[in-house]
Parts: sequence; structure tokens; C-alpha cells
Amino acid sequence: MTLQSYSDTNWGNCRQTKWSITGFVITFNDCLAIWKTRKQLTVSLSTAEAEYKALTDLTTELLWLRKFIEQLSLSLINSPIDVFNDNQACINTANSDSNSNNRKMKHVVIQLHFIRKVINQKKIQVTYVPTHDMLADFMTKSVSRTSLRRCLGAFHILCLRARGDVEINTTDE
Repeated sequence: MTLQSYSDTNWGNCRQTKWSITGFVITFNDCLAIWKTRKQLTVSLSTAEAEYKALTDLTTELLWLRKFIEQLSLSLINSPIDVFNDNQACINTANSDSNSNNRKMKHVVIQLHFIRKVINQKKIQVTYVPTHDMLADFMTKSVSRTSLRRCLGAFHILCLRARGDVEINTTDE
């Protein structure tokens, strides 16, 4: 059994408040198990900070899910859960043991220590994924039809056509 997760943020998306949008998806054996999107509760000063807040939300959800699976007497592989993110500053901060970024991140230092502790306990592994391969992208912003179908296909979700659905013809006749 494998768990994988994708975390994404749309920084400063709200026009009035400039709050960021957090979105993440968790897959269980390559099928969509949990998804969440919400407005962050505070304004983030950088994309890295917004992504780090999203990473914290995702990590707490993963820890809960891991414990839930253990209580069902199902065995997970003892390897860390893959957490994919498309922000390299966020990943470098999470994976770094140094405190060189503390001046810039001191207002999220509790989240910083929480994530690093979970990584050091080998419960999660934060890895870079290019933005065009980010499967949580559609949780934070509008995406093209092709991108949405790619994401849904990766989760093994069928795009069924509704009765009366109108197919848009993109070719000139």
C-alpha cells in the first residue's frame, strides 16, 4: 500500500484580502483518497511561506491518515510518504537542518520545526515536482481542460459526459 501527496498554493489569490489558496491531494494506491482546498487564514509574505503553510496542513492530514490506517491493522510500507511540491524554496527550507532562513521565516518557526521533525522521523519525504506535473494544481486555480483531464486521469477518475452535454469543437471546418 502506498500513499502519495501533492501540495500546491496560489499565492495572494484573493483580490481584496491577498490571502493565498491552499490545495492538496492524497492518493492511496494511486487513487484519489483525500483532497482539500481552502483560503489560508493569514496573508503570506512570499510564495515560499504560502507553500510552507500548505505543506503544514498536508502533513497534519497525512499523520492523521497514517494513524488511521495503522488502527485498521493495515500495513503501510515503512518508507516515508512522498510529498510532492513545486516550490524549491519551500522544499529547501523543509529539508535543511540549518537555520539560515530563520530570519525570513521566523513568523512560521513553529511550522518550520514541526515539518523538520516529521521529516527527520522519516514519516514524510518532500520532493520537487515540476509545475506542469503538479496534480494539485486544479485545487488552487482554474486550469485548462487538458490539464484537468490529465489530473483526473492520474487519479483514475472517469470524465463521464452528462446527458445533453455539449462538446466544444475546436477545429475549423
